[in-house]
Amino acid sequence: MNPTLSPLPFLRLAMAACAIASLSTSAVADDSALWDLSRNDIPSALLAGPVERVNGAVKLRDGAAFAVPAEAFPDQANFTVQVTLSLDALVQDAVFTAMRKQSEQDDGFSFFFNYRDNPYYARQVNSVVNGILMTGGSLNGRKEPQINTPYTLTMAVRQGLATFYIDDIPCKTCFMNLIPNAEPMWIGRNANPKAKTMPVTIHGVKVFGSSFNYVSKRESKPEFPRGAVAGKGWALDVPKMDNPDWPKVLIYGDSISMGYSGSFIPEMLQQKIYVFHCVHFVGGDVPVEALTEMAGRYKFDVVIFNNGLHSLGWTPDKVSDDVVLERMRKLTRCFKQGATQAKIYYLLTTPHTAARPAPDQPVTSLGDKNDVVIRLNKLSSQVMKEEGIDMIDGYSLLASRLELAAGDNYHWQGAAYQMLSQELGKRVMSALGGRKK
Repeated sequence: MNPTLSPLPFLRLAMAACAIASLSTSAVADDSALWDLSRNDIPSALLAGPVERVNGAVKLRDGAAFAVPAEAFPDQANFTVQVTLSLDALVQDAVFTAMRKQSEQDDGFSFFFNYRDNPYYARQVNSVVNGILMTGGSLNGRKEPQINTPYTLTMAVRQGLATFYIDDIPCKTCFMNLIPNAEPMWIGRNANPKAKTMPVTIHGVKVFGSSFNYVSKRESKPEFPRGAVAGKGWALDVPKMDNPDWPKVLIYGDSISMGYSGSFIPEMLQQKIYVFHCVHFVGGDVPVEALTEMAGRYKFDVVIFNNGLHSLGWTPDKVSDDVVLERMRKLTRCFKQGATQAKIYYLLTTPHTAARPAPDQPVTSLGDKNDVVIRLNKLSSQVMKEEGIDMIDGYSLLASRLELAAGDNYHWQGAAYQMLSQELGKRVMSALGGRKK
């Protein structure tokens, strides 16, 4: 895996909607720390470059780094590590790694952030678990990070599952078991030694053991927690699987899938079925390797996929029928080759609708780009018949219910998403048959 590659932009925005404010809250207890920068010495073998200690803090310049000894992590399935730092200057296209405990194998973790002044989402805080990249939020939200302002990055591992926090705000949960290693945890050492870094002051580093339970005041406690698993070019929103033998369903689509997943996921949970969600679309050529790997990440029993509204630019003058057919064949074969055991369905693209004529009036007609939807559905249907893939007609289901359109040309009201959810649920239950636990 290459942890320097970010998941695709739409995935990042959809799965990492964590608006980070510059808070300085902390949920630690000093007397329970197994290792504390304020009282523990850094072994000389774990110093790299000009590490300067000033009034209890550590200043890192020009790629300098230091490490917390591996012995500070006696239980690598249950620990909390917290680094408080401030930026002394902003360096364009730089990376600073606040935590890196990895070997050359796909194990361990790191927590780092990038800086670029524009666009704002380039200032991304990222985490890596077992060589697989996650995304988080950003320091100071959409605003530039402030220099000489403390920020606290926390990683809490509970029974092997990692959650990452920025200033006490949870921004990414990973539902892969962390693979332990015997490495120290480096601060300031980037995965790419040639990457530019920033001058940073480390105000505190604390490692807590299994007896310490990190609790964020901002952390919700959902009845059915969900997190992320990501790879090179893909990311999945995944459930916490307390019952790994339950059937597994993958849904793949754009914001329409985000709409119906709100009811589909809990409805399937009531049937003891886990739903995994990939928010993505193919606007150009198909990333075959990434999507095939994603489709094979879990042993899915059912796959439901769509590629439509984000491809409304595929008009005949820009993208020929042959190119559309080729792309849809590639996309379909990603799921067939990655999830060989799964029953696969294609969800026909929902209509493009006209705008709401007035704020208090419903939509009454189809949109000016609906002919593109009809074309894409016709070509996609041809591919699905060739590939032996059953279809779910989401288009006809909603084309006669325009009063349920949201009025923004693309999206729908809750009742329409519930209709889609129910139709998908029928297909899932039919496909599972005797396999449902």
